[in-house]
Amino acid sequence: MHSHSGGTVYEMLVGEAIEFAKRAKDAGVDVSLHSLPAGQHNFILGARRVPEVNQAIEEIGGWLRSKLGLAALAAA
Repeated sequence: MHSHSGGTVYEMLVGEAIEFAKRAKDAGVDVSLHSLPAGQHNFILGARRVPEVNQAIEEIGGWLRSKLGLAALAAA
């Protein structure tokens, strides 16, 4: 599981994201949790406008391609 979340005190769901990742890890799930400084739970709406969001999308895509056996597409 690869998850991005907002990482500030202003993000109302950051505690839930951390708890969800912890429970998934405790259940044996391969977990990768990343927080976006100054991000909020709807940070993805900044796609194509906010460089940090674009980077997060690239990371998510790379992780997904690796899990689907499509890692060669990452180089294309």
